This record gives sequence, C-alpha cells and structure tokens, in this order.
Amino acid sequence: MIILGIDTSTNQGSVAIAEGGSLLSESFLPLNSSYSKTLINSLDDLLKKCKIGINDIDGFAVSIGPGSFTGLRIGLSTCKGFNLATGKPIVPVGTLDAIVESYFSDSGFFQSSIFNLQSPILLLCPILDAKKGEVYASLYKYEKEVIKKVEDDMAISPERLCEKINEPVIFFGDGIKSYGDFIRDKLKGLAYFYDDAQKNSVAASIALLGGKKLERGDIEDSTVLKPRYIRRSEAEIKLEEKGGIYL
Repeated sequence: MIILGIDTSTNQGSVAIAEGGSLLSESFLPLNSSYSKTLINSLDDLLKKCKIGINDIDGFAVSIGPGSFTGLRIGLSTCKGFNLATGKPIVPVGTLDAIVESYFSDSGFFQSSIFNLQSPILLLCPILDAKKGEVYASLYKYEKEVIKKVEDDMAISPERLCEKINEPVIFFGDGIKSYGDFIRDKLKGLAYFYDDAQKNSVAASIALLGGKKLERGDIEDSTVLKPRYIRRSEAEIKLEEKGGIYL
C-alpha cells in the first residue's frame, strides 16, 4: 500500500511517500514560500524520484489541523483534487499527532538525558506557535513504549496550558522557541524541553499514520472533510463583531 503524505499546516511544510509501513522518500517545501506555489512542484519531484505515478497511490494522507489556516486549506484542497482525479481516498491525520510521531521516530529522543530524569510514565506536550499569544497543544502519556492521547487539541494561552500541568512534562515543537522561557519559569522543575529538530518530516509521519488508518478502514467522506481549525478565523471574529453571520 502506497501512501502520499502532505503537511502544509506547519511553518516547515513537507511531502512524503510511504509503502508498506516504511518511508520511501520525503522532501521539505522551501521555507518562506507560498505553499500554493510550491506544493505541486514538490509533489511532482517526489513522485518522479520514487518513480511512482499519481494513479499508483493508494491513499492521500493530509494534515487536518490544527495549524496555519491557509496552509490547511491548500493541503486539503490539493488532496481533494487528487481524490476526484483518481478515486483514491483521503486520510486526515491530526497535526499534533503527527508531530509526536515525528519526534518519537527519532532514536535521539529516547537517548536524550531527559528520559533519565523522568519516571517510566511521562507526560508529553507538543506545542506550535498559534500566534496571538496562543499555542496549539495537546497532552499525551508515554508508558511502556505506548503513547496515548489524554487531552484534545487546544488553542490555548501558555499560561492556561501550564495551569493544566502538575507533573513532569516534556515539551517539543516550534512553540518552545516563543514560549519556552515562560513555561520554564511558570512550571519550575516540572518542565523539560527537547528542541532538537526531528529527523523525519511531519509529512513522513502523516504518511505512516495515514497508512495505518487506511488499513483499518478509517476513511472519511472526502466531500464533507474540513480542516480542523480549533479556533475561529479572523474573518469570523470580525464578522461577528459587525453582527453578521458566518456561513
């Protein structure tokens, strides 16, 4: 089973192809460029590199959010176009779930001294800078090499996030660049940080997680599939302030 993974939800977009649960190849999208201008060319280059045609793909896995509103729309609309052209299913994957997977696929994460400081049961918190004084975050438990999500995705202020935590936690993701110092001060000795860049792209994890979902038959109707924004867009907020209705 060949899965094409796409991530346009994060600052560093990426594309990847996985087959049979193994990564074939991945590519990062150019930094500081418009995904609408670079995504298709990057996908074309990746397919040529793997010598795979678009009709050979068994499913399109895409980051569904939270993340960049514009990026999420571009990634999902691209997959919907592929779905219409090939009839192959779209498999949505949570951005934060994929980020956790991308870090845990890095053996350096487990070899880090962080793991010598914690109990066998660890709390994990991926955070993305959501701008406007908030982060996108979720909480996961790591126990006996199994990761379980224990808190739904949130758009939340770093202060309120810290209020939810009363045990040692490992933070990772681009949000620690903006809020790491604040979190460290707020949580004192409870906060640990793993800020090495993950070896695998987010798209690689999306392709691998998407393949598992596809094997389980966990497929959603592509015609009603929407990005998971978590919070309202600026357009919705401004319209509400003017007394309008957002459709």
